[in-house]
Amino acid sequence: MTLLTRSSEKRPLTRHIDELNLARLGLISMQSRVGAGSTSWEDQYGEGNERMSVKCIGTPQYLVPYGVDNDVIIGILCLFAAQGFPDSNAVSGTANQFLRASGLDTSGRYHKNLHESLMRLSHTNFHIERGWHDGKRYRTVIFRHLHEIIFDTAQPGGVVDQDSVITVVLPPIIAESLRRGFIKPLSSGVLGELSQPTARALYRLLDGHRHDLTDPGQRLSEFTVGLVEWGRKARILNLSPDKIRRVLDPAHEELLRAHYLASVIYQGRGQNQSIQYVFEREIVALDPLLLSRLTGRGIAPKVARNLMESLGVETARERLDEVERLIAGKKTPGPGFFVNFMRSPDDYRPRQTHGQLKAPVSGKAPLQPRLLGSEPDPDQVARQRFEQLSPMERAQETVRSLKVVYGSRLGNAEYKKLGEVLEVEAMDAAALRAEAARALATGTCDAQAALLQTRLGTFTAE
Repeated sequence: MTLLTRSSEKRPLTRHIDELNLARLGLISMQSRVGAGSTSWEDQYGEGNERMSVKCIGTPQYLVPYGVDNDVIIGILCLFAAQGFPDSNAVSGTANQFLRASGLDTSGRYHKNLHESLMRLSHTNFHIERGWHDGKRYRTVIFRHLHEIIFDTAQPGGVVDQDSVITVVLPPIIAESLRRGFIKPLSSGVLGELSQPTARALYRLLDGHRHDLTDPGQRLSEFTVGLVEWGRKARILNLSPDKIRRVLDPAHEELLRAHYLASVIYQGRGQNQSIQYVFEREIVALDPLLLSRLTGRGIAPKVARNLMESLGVETARERLDEVERLIAGKKTPGPGFFVNFMRSPDDYRPRQTHGQLKAPVSGKAPLQPRLLGSEPDPDQVARQRFEQLSPMERAQETVRSLKVVYGSRLGNAEYKKLGEVLEVEAMDAAALRAEAARALATGTCDAQAALLQTRLGTFTAE
């Protein structure tokens, strides 16, 4: 069976989130290949005081999910988020949009492989006994990754090509968990450095085990697990210690090179071996609105993300608020000023004189510090200013903002058409800006730009 691979061309991935249960349970084997008889597996294990079991039942035609199926399901979750977590639980797009969202090549030979992956995900049943967490307690669930698929194809026999429109429907248990926010970020930076499906699958599994189910914001800095137990969690079908290590080691090397792992240490011998993972890179959940404010000041998206990751979201927001108060009523400086201020604010803050440092000597009470809430919210001010613009001004500003986010993903003619559509208020400018900010924060620019192209195609000149 032909495997999906990546092209040598480097391009940003659009994956950004994962559902916590899917990440931790490791329902998709990290192996790049499975044998012709691989139609089922089952596992039992403990977690805290809970005993749980997982059973996978595939089909002789499609086998159990494996390898690149991890990429495809993450791409679907990405599109589901990009399309606003629709109540129908349905995700629609062209075959190429699904491949791009999965970080996979879009050349013709991969459409058949996408079809096979979707069929595996829709034909495999999972029975999870007391192992699906809803944020409060464990539950028993039975589901398939994909509840329904619709292929709208022009070619006979349902052959999938780049123009085929695919609609997949997520099962309620997954869709509801995503809507509740039982998710965690995936770093497109890490994923972009991993060339093999095994490494991406192991990254997904490791990152799922870093997060606390009752407090997903908490992450482990290191993690130790028995080798055979970990082989079961990774769904490696041959559980001899040597075989497990042969599957894991190439993935370890990639994760070390990507600086996601700081070290991997094997301890013990034979069946009693364990692995200690020490993590290097922290994942920062970025604030879409703050990211939009930064890029709106002309700061490159990559630089804006680095500021938020290095400073922390709260500190970055506070320093941006401070510099905006500092320049209020003055000529707006270039993006370099904002970046420099946020990195070294003391270089730009007014210095106190000797007299200012003295304690007050009069009988007057010292001035009280301004209350935190007394300053206007810059986000609210920006929204109010935007609402007060004329339709033409809103259109121009929106097109400028979207150019920063989507760049060459849209052509000049498409940006011109977008401006014309916005001027007559046929599309919601504020919603487009919010979508772009979310796409920039979550790494879904490819998918969101493709959706915008499709929407623009529905408008024709009179």
